[in-house]
Amino acid sequence: MSRPLVTVLMPVHNGADHLGGALVSVFAQDFADFELLVVDDGSTDATPAVLAGCADPRLRVLRLERTGLVGALNRGLEEAGGEFIARLDADDEMLPGRLTRQVERFRHDPKLVACGSDYLLFGAASGLVRTPHRAQDCRAHLVFGSPIAHPAVMLRADALRAHGVRYRAEYPHAEDFKLFSELAAIGKLENLAEPGLRYRIHPGQVSQVEAGPQQQVQLRICAENLAARGVSVSVEQLGRLLWPTGRGWTAALRYAVLRLPVVVWLGVRTHGLAGLGQALLIGRERIRTLLNRPAAS
Repeated sequence: MSRPLVTVLMPVHNGADHLGGALVSVFAQDFADFELLVVDDGSTDATPAVLAGCADPRLRVLRLERTGLVGALNRGLEEAGGEFIARLDADDEMLPGRLTRQVERFRHDPKLVACGSDYLLFGAASGLVRTPHRAQDCRAHLVFGSPIAHPAVMLRADALRAHGVRYRAEYPHAEDFKLFSELAAIGKLENLAEPGLRYRIHPGQVSQVEAGPQQQVQLRICAENLAARGVSVSVEQLGRLLWPTGRGWTAALRYAVLRLPVVVWLGVRTHGLAGLGQALLIGRERIRTLLNRPAAS
């Protein structure tokens, strides 16, 4: 069998409830030169049966004993045959045309190593989430959080392998953010200025179940990214700047007056005008959260 241009990498553990929709969304893509590599990480539900019911020859299933998400992802990177690796989670869905547009971006720019997209929320929430689009904005955003939605990303496989970049078990629940931080030292990160993913919101997802631990690991990566730019800030300080607590006008005003200027300083200090723009976006969303308003779309 010839090497596919794209490997769609989908790890799954007990994901039978939503897996069918994810599979359909991949095989409905107008871009055909791909393999779908599903890493079944020790599922004990109907996941194997759902996969067995798929007759498309582009599906390749790798079954593991339970190893955890990071192990499943790294095994997928090792097994992927494509020049590009497109991620998707088993509870999300690709939007039409995503693979075509991401491959076009990689063909246009050989320095591009990761390309994500805006995305749509569905399930327990709805709306459009906009991401930083330009490479300079994605790089600047890394000191505040991940600029790319993991299940929306496409990666250049040779860049990962040439530089030994992989998912790091030391950064649980934010292994994607760490991967993007490492890739930013190699090449360009970008996002399509259009949605390429439907991102399901439900109580069982990692960002809900492990919200506290995930936030702490994200803050640790932010602190590391700031340190790499010559700025020393503790995780505790960053927590107050990036994840303020409280609700209402008083909390929002306190944040805007006392903490947002520091966020802006961090952005400008590390990335100039691009950092200023990302800091203001972060500040706007944090103020909206404090006012208990939905994120802007």
